[in-house]
Amino acid sequence: MAASLQKRFEIIRTLGQGAQGKVYLAQDARLGRQVALKALPSGGTAAMDEARLASRLQHPNIVTLFDVFEAQGQTWLVFEYVEGETAAALLKREGPLSPVRAAELLTGVLEGLAYAHAQGVVHRDIKPQNLMLDRTGWPRIMDFGIALPRGAAADLSGSARYMAPETLRNLPVETQVDLFGAGMTLYELLTGQTAADGESVMAILHHIAHRAFAPPSRLRPDIDEKLDHLVMVALFKDPRERYADAGAMLDALRAWQGADPPVADDAEASGRATLEFLLRRMRHTADFPALSQAISAINKISGDDTERLQVLSEVILKDFSLTNKLLRIVNSASYSQFGGTISTVSRAIVILGFDAIRNLAITLLLFEHMHNRAQAVSLRESVLRAFFSGLLCRGVGKRIGTRDAEEALICGMFHHLGKLLTLYYFHEESVEIAKRVEGGMAHDAAVRQVLGLDYSELGIGVAQHWSFPERIVNSMRPLPPGALREPQTNLERLRQYTNLGAEMQQLVGCGAKEAGRLRAALLDRYGRPLGIVSRDIDELLSETADQFIAYLGVIGVDHGGSEFMRQLRRVYGGHAAGGGDAFEDTLERATLETAVEAGEQAQPTAVLSAGVQDITNTLVGEFKLNDLLRMILETMYRGIGFERVVFATRDPKRSVIQGRFGFGEGIAGMVDGFQIEVGPVVDVFQVALARNADILIEDIHAESIRDRIPAWYPRWVPACTFIVFPLKLDQRVIGCFYGDMREAGSLKIANNELNLLKTLRNQALLAIRTKQAGG
Repeated sequence: MAASLQKRFEIIRTLGQGAQGKVYLAQDARLGRQVALKALPSGGTAAMDEARLASRLQHPNIVTLFDVFEAQGQTWLVFEYVEGETAAALLKREGPLSPVRAAELLTGVLEGLAYAHAQGVVHRDIKPQNLMLDRTGWPRIMDFGIALPRGAAADLSGSARYMAPETLRNLPVETQVDLFGAGMTLYELLTGQTAADGESVMAILHHIAHRAFAPPSRLRPDIDEKLDHLVMVALFKDPRERYADAGAMLDALRAWQGADPPVADDAEASGRATLEFLLRRMRHTADFPALSQAISAINKISGDDTERLQVLSEVILKDFSLTNKLLRIVNSASYSQFGGTISTVSRAIVILGFDAIRNLAITLLLFEHMHNRAQAVSLRESVLRAFFSGLLCRGVGKRIGTRDAEEALICGMFHHLGKLLTLYYFHEESVEIAKRVEGGMAHDAAVRQVLGLDYSELGIGVAQHWSFPERIVNSMRPLPPGALREPQTNLERLRQYTNLGAEMQQLVGCGAKEAGRLRAALLDRYGRPLGIVSRDIDELLSETADQFIAYLGVIGVDHGGSEFMRQLRRVYGGHAAGGGDAFEDTLERATLETAVEAGEQAQPTAVLSAGVQDITNTLVGEFKLNDLLRMILETMYRGIGFERVVFATRDPKRSVIQGRFGFGEGIAGMVDGFQIEVGPVVDVFQVALARNADILIEDIHAESIRDRIPAWYPRWVPACTFIVFPLKLDQRVIGCFYGDMREAGSLKIANNELNLLKTLRNQALLAIRTKQAGG
């Protein structure tokens, strides 16, 4: 150390290496105490950035900067010395902390962050290594070495495992970056593990950007639902979905610790608080973030027909169960008018239309989620009634002959959303509502008194959060009492269908006298505006019951012991030929067909063969080339069980085979990075294309092959095994199909499956040739 420094500081030992320099423990002769002395690399103005930002911050949860000076061409920072250990050292020594201790530690961190953010400073590297705990366990944020002012241009500085997704997209620096780091830190304090894993930095960043994080409770069962919520909200990939700021996250953490929530001043404020609480609880429940994001993603789909088809297919195909159930439904008797078997989601969208498949997918997502919850019997009964109500709405639309009939299905089911969510998330409140009703209070009044808003307001608030279009939100609103006028617009018509379906399903389970009164009231209210008579109501109940039974069988719902199904049997038996025995036969037949279909879908050969036949049927008629190529790619994806598949074609402006579209986790980034150079034959992709050879690589790290893997591959693809199917037409390579699996050696393709994959490739070439010839 230079002589001028030695006069003031006596170096005791090295404390560690920060983001931008080495840190020493030193005795400061001028201040008469031990300090942490940090030497920044030379760099003039740039080297002083940390000093300028850190000098603004004087807070009990931030390590204090005492002094800054220049000596021997370097900038030196003099910090207070905090005797203790980092949170990372504590984790290494003791393992995961108790939830209470972890929350206490993070409370101090958030208090420090809230202060720093108020000063316009974003730390950008919140992690256990940068949290110093003094002898009493008090947390202090240290090392503002890569801190930036809010709104500054971002770079990739920081620690990969704690880096917010928006950092990877080069968005301007905002405080949400630190909230993500705080969430990652809390996750690690609770579980002893980082939320993002991977064998390389690129794999970790890919996980952060594209893969879902496992809730902490999955690694540590004693973590409760509310604490899970805290962590998962902070870790949303979209910064807009996280807490609004450090203060909001701090409030949530204190609420978990037992602080009383603020008391609402009036009923309206109470209603808003209930809605916000529900939305927050939705975000943190282990199974609901994926549902919420899937429904929101489907509702936000826009663009031209090709883009909408691609995005909707991607969302559905991410859920194996949803995919199979949707395909079973579109191949059921309800859609038999379209003819032939539909074996891919892509073709289902082309044939049935985007709106029909979107609505079916959203309905199945909600129905499956709600039904599978281990919850009270009342929830199951309400879900069954909601689904039945949706089918009644669709039946009304079809009987009247409107073009809104398919959309009426989703409107009818989501009309009951508020009640379903209350039963699902507010068990104690639901019990309290039931007690007040038993005590003589009107049901609607009891709901509003307990929740601060009624079921429809709650459901509408969530539907708007999920970005449902206004026509669906509008249909969820109750109609005024009394007789209605003839609907003047499609919006009015859809709202009347929805309310009629909701009121008509109440006939199931009524005694003869009550049913007669309800039927008369329905006719007085809806008969004239919708042109329905008593026979329409009876026939609708009978037809819908038949469809309902078939649907339950198709999607594999266990309804044993359901009181609603028992009551429906009575209605069905009273209006349809065959009575109760026919009802049981239909149930048994539907369940048997589902079991057979499920067994077939588990066999790769069956899925691939069905896809080949489906594409053959498409080739003989009019088709769009990209639609058919998506069907082929989807068949490969589902048949073999690839983790990712890509279709790539030659770029007319550059000498590369460029990824165009695909399916699988993180596919958007992978498609962009999938670029095979057309030129000298060096890597395995170029060999496959040059030789027109199907090549299967079992392990990209094998000594015999690792030097032939292109540099772009490990950067964009977290997979160790893959197969390439070149597309060659008239002696010219025009592209390829690609599929992969994460684990080395895990891609096993039988000979008959390989032959079917080659058939699919040949169908693609035939389709391309047909379109080139003007077909």
